[in-house]
Amino acid sequence: MTMSRERVRFTVEVTLALMLSGVATSAGALDAPTPPRRPEFQTGPLPEAKPAVGAQPQQAAPQPAEDCMANLRAAGVAFEPAEAPAGALDGCAVEAPVRILSITVGVRRVVVNAKPLLACPFALQFSDYVKNLLAPLGAGMTGASLVAIDTGPGYECRGRNHDNGAKLSAHAKGLALDVGAFVFSDGRKIAVDVQPDAQSTAYVRGLRTAACGWFTTILGPGSDPYHASHLHFDIERHGSTGGYRICQ
Repeated sequence: MTMSRERVRFTVEVTLALMLSGVATSAGALDAPTPPRRPEFQTGPLPEAKPAVGAQPQQAAPQPAEDCMANLRAAGVAFEPAEAPAGALDGCAVEAPVRILSITVGVRRVVVNAKPLLACPFALQFSDYVKNLLAPLGAGMTGASLVAIDTGPGYECRGRNHDNGAKLSAHAKGLALDVGAFVFSDGRKIAVDVQPDAQSTAYVRGLRTAACGWFTTILGPGSDPYHASHLHFDIERHGSTGGYRICQ
């Protein structure tokens, strides 16, 4: 389910209002947030990368790689087509692999420092999140522009939580990305695990909560020991209805 422009605007406006009011809270606002409960949304399918023009919702075939990459370029994403890497585990594969270099927001480029290897549909979804939530929310709350994002490598052929005996991770399909910190034009760096002030804490809380509109899984500090230092975003399908989210 691709979010409408009106819903994106509403999400950002509401998040900004809530977070700006939270900046004025007491020092207790610096405490680590309690992870939200796992909500179950039954109103629509999973959010997907923007489909090719004219595509029908009932089509099961994946978006052709060339169409996805054309949409990435049109969205102002600088990337490099990549080779699908070989993996030691059965099932490791990446649909239309790309390395994201930067995402243009307005007149600025937001550099993705690690150049993560991702499936093109996930890259398209993540870039939309950066353009319509991360960057505008950061500008509204800090008065500075988002200029870089620290991430993990994206694709990794492994089981969940680095256990190769477990179910394959969304990372093994290029459908996940770990984010550790955000860098702004005034030089400040806001980490996911530790923030220096209430304003930064409010920013991380806001982008984490709103991420449920773009991704099917959000894990981070407080979820479990494996995600204590970063936020995990993925778009892997959960359940049979296509509407279930894990937002922790």
